Amino acid sequence: MQDQMLRSSSPYPKIKLLPPTLLTRVTAYLSRHAMLIPPSQRIGVAVSGGADSVVLLHLLHQLCSHFACQLHVLHVNHHLRAAASDADESFVRQLAASFDLPITIEQAQPPSTQIEQQTRDLRRTFFQRAMRECNLNAVALGHTRSDQAETVLFRLLRGTGITGLAAMRPVTSDHLIRPLLSCTRAEIREWATAQNITWRDDSSNLDTAFTRNRLRLETLPNLAATYNPNLEALLAQFADLAQTEEGYWQHEIDALYPQFVAQTRFGLQIAVSKLLGLHLTVQRRLLRRAILALRGHLHAIECEHIDAVLALCQTEEGHNRVIIPGVDALRSFSQLLLSENGVRAAQERAYYIELRPGHQYELPFGGGFLSLNWLNSDDHRDICANFKKEQEHIFEICDWDGDLLAPSGTLPSLHVRNWQPGDAWQRPGHRSEEKIKTLFQAGKVLLWERKHWPVVLAGSEIVWVRQFGGSAGVTAAAGSRNILRLVYRQA
Repeated sequence: MQDQMLRSSSPYPKIKLLPPTLLTRVTAYLSRHAMLIPPSQRIGVAVSGGADSVVLLHLLHQLCSHFACQLHVLHVNHHLRAAASDADESFVRQLAASFDLPITIEQAQPPSTQIEQQTRDLRRTFFQRAMRECNLNAVALGHTRSDQAETVLFRLLRGTGITGLAAMRPVTSDHLIRPLLSCTRAEIREWATAQNITWRDDSSNLDTAFTRNRLRLETLPNLAATYNPNLEALLAQFADLAQTEEGYWQHEIDALYPQFVAQTRFGLQIAVSKLLGLHLTVQRRLLRRAILALRGHLHAIECEHIDAVLALCQTEEGHNRVIIPGVDALRSFSQLLLSENGVRAAQERAYYIELRPGHQYELPFGGGFLSLNWLNSDDHRDICANFKKEQEHIFEICDWDGDLLAPSGTLPSLHVRNWQPGDAWQRPGHRSEEKIKTLFQAGKVLLWERKHWPVVLAGSEIVWVRQFGGSAGVTAAAGSRNILRLVYRQA
């Protein structure tokens, strides 16, 4: 079917006041959801040239004085239909000129794959940029109740949760508004025809190769004819109910979130036992909230992904991992870490820093601070490491016997570096060397913290390991006279 223009006798007739039923409903919907708060609101109107967006522009233009707002037309030419796309652009330009409104056009390159998703993402990106560059308070979209019903059914068939079934919000956090969500597509066209309003039809909307078109043209009509002629209204009503529930839960989860989720230099960290102590509904919503904070959106995140992360948390022993869209979820002992895919793998590991007495050093990658100082024997206290269970080893002190550390009278080269696989050393009171990795397991050192874990070497011999103290051969005793003290502090 060729693209065509449905016209009245005049291409751009004098605007008439729309019948009160539609105008009143849209006005009430705008007010109920506080979409246009006067004064001096600047509103972008996304106009494709189709009936819904054209009627939206007509309606908002009539309501400008009532809501004390200014309009700015926005159009994206995706160049998907060659000359027809350019004709859409020309039509929208003329429409904006007939209202004496400014217009901004985005020229887009047609995507080769995932056309529906990529064109939708491109439009959202353009709207956000237009809000910044054109000083707009919001962008109005022409989605109708019919679009809402299709979205609910589409997400239900795809396997989304209750949050997804809330579908399209009247007002979004990124300042998109949908004034026509209470109107059906049929009502929009009926009023446009009655008012002699011109629009363009997009032939690609009839292509059932696109999922949304199949739902609109085949699935929904068949379901309505077979089961319930009021199906569209019921699906849209379900979205309204889900949005109400989501509004309540958002308030609750926002209050709980800082109690359960901590921002660390590694990512978002959650105590597994605390999380599992909550009701399953709250567990799922907290994880979704954390993923939203991490990624900035929840695209492609489904119930199965959230449940996969929860399954990861079912034990506090050892380590396990699951990767979901955009998120690397890693459990180590009693902690869960959420980070963006590839971030930890791309982070550098190695560092090697020379240490000298009388200096303080800041370790790379947020690894903490080290200082070395010579002490008089009177200042010596036999402290090697802080193992108080109620603390997180914020400070650690290790005293070395300078005579044992430097039997030749010359202090060996001291360096701090990150732990490496195969590292081993002997602790005081132990008969043989132990692998540091084994101590990590026994001490339940989290997997993501090990990468930059500091160890100090005298020459080639390890003489101190964070949290586990100094080595047996050089640790100061009560009678030690020359004492070199290392103080470690967490970042």
